[in-house]
Amino acid sequence: MLPAPSHSPTSADSHSQAMSALVNKIIPLKPGRFSTKWLLSDWKFLSKKRNTTPQPTSIRLVSWNVDFMAPNADARLRCALDHIRSALEGQAGGADAGESPVPCCILLQEIEGEAMSVLLKHRWVREHFIAIPTSANTWPSPRYGNVTLVSNTVPTVGAQSLVFGNSVMGRNAVFVDVQLAAPGDGTPALLRIANVHLESLPEGTSRRPAQLLATAELLRAPGVHAGIVAGDMNPIDPRDATLPAEAELTDAYQGSEDDETSFTWGYQPRNRFPVCRMDKILHTGSSSLVVDPPSRIGVGLKTAKGQWASDHYGLMTTVRLCAD
Repeated sequence: MLPAPSHSPTSADSHSQAMSALVNKIIPLKPGRFSTKWLLSDWKFLSKKRNTTPQPTSIRLVSWNVDFMAPNADARLRCALDHIRSALEGQAGGADAGESPVPCCILLQEIEGEAMSVLLKHRWVREHFIAIPTSANTWPSPRYGNVTLVSNTVPTVGAQSLVFGNSVMGRNAVFVDVQLAAPGDGTPALLRIANVHLESLPEGTSRRPAQLLATAELLRAPGVHAGIVAGDMNPIDPRDATLPAEAELTDAYQGSEDDETSFTWGYQPRNRFPVCRMDKILHTGSSSLVVDPPSRIGVGLKTAKGQWASDHYGLMTTVRLCAD
């Protein structure tokens, strides 16, 4: 990530953003689960039969950009996955080996193409998660992409990719629809979760508004009870400060923007660019949706050989429904 110079939107920018939204592509995705049935063990698409998994009342949400550019992507991704497992088990008060994790959703950005196999071969992921997507072929970029993991303890009812028409970096948002138990009668309520990586660098400043607006629009589609978008927002320009409000999204973080304990980028390693709160968790602000202030994970995390697992810290929060 590079910090952008000060930029003020022009009428040409606004026109470009409006036009770019017209060429966004929505691509249906098929969630996959690892199957050990028959003689061939492999990732299989979920069947169309009715989902009978009980709806949880809350889920843990993790978001992390795991950095595709640094070397040793395989080892770094394994390190990040092991750390996420430890963080989730710690939140649950400890878990026995082989025990299912708490109901959760893990949003990963910048999975390096050749490291995708590491994710799909990870034992914990295979035993306990649904993956979206299960192939790098669905990514807009041939080099890296987003992957969402949903624990088997959460009913998954649909998924899609929003490919940003104005992106020159192959950026998109991966959406997954899950069901939570509504308070009171416990009827299923659809929660839509977007895993996003907005355009980077100074040239992305004029592109990010349309990308976030298009994402927010899908979070409010008919039938969706509430929506969340999390990921690498690349807020490197003063213009980015107002984007969540313009998209009518609420930031789960409510502290001071000057509080370095909320910053997620610029430390691993320190460099000549400013540290910042690069990663965010935003939601549609429904009165029945509670999103706890996020905490950071992966702070100071290194592989066994002493390499930073990622240049970003991850974020973790708890999401629940409540009575209106």
